[in-house]
Amino acid sequence: MNSNKAESSPPTTWADHEIMWCLTVTKGVTPTELLLRYGAQPEQAQPLKRQQAEELGQRISDESVSGTVLRVGTVNGWSFCLEEWGWIGSTRAVLTRLSQNTECFSLQQDARGRSIFQVWRDGHQAERFEPGMISTRPVPPHPWWDVLEQCRIASRQDFPGWGPVLRSVSEHTGVTLDNETVRSQLLTVLLRDDSQGYGAPSPVTQKSLGFGLQLTQNDSPQEP
Repeated sequence: MNSNKAESSPPTTWADHEIMWCLTVTKGVTPTELLLRYGAQPEQAQPLKRQQAEELGQRISDESVSGTVLRVGTVNGWSFCLEEWGWIGSTRAVLTRLSQNTECFSLQQDARGRSIFQVWRDGHQAERFEPGMISTRPVPPHPWWDVLEQCRIASRQDFPGWGPVLRSVSEHTGVTLDNETVRSQLLTVLLRDDSQGYGAPSPVTQKSLGFGLQLTQNDSPQEP
């Protein structure tokens, strides 16, 4: 009977236990270029395990530093960036830069507990919604909404945790950000609000986006 109960419960991941975090996965860029698009200085990054990254992040509160800790890696031509205590990877300014001439996914859990999934291509938002929340379903076509809805229905859960979302992104990108990977050594940097990077120029593009690319302290996660 206990085994049946365990089978009915969705498996949990690191993402289900964090209060606020943001993950981006971007195609065809190196970790160095990814950091530049975030506005960080790659030469300041160093390989750190999760506990060491937590100590770096503690400076944000202990020293009243305004910023976020970026942890970066690469798999199969896709580079990812995890903020376990931040959200700038969910903002329009950063996603515009990350997705220039490529494709980028953003998965975020905000401080209010909302789960937000975004797909960006070539500087433009393709889909944005909260998995499992029908009221946030984007206008068609919405292939990623369809995929994640199928996963939710198959699980028989209103929201079966982040596991199905992470697996779906992994199947598409080859990037598997499991518990072991999060605990492992990743290239890490503290990106401060007052760093030069927060106003970094966008990568060269042949398209005019029609709006600015600078990120300021007032640039908060988008509302639906």
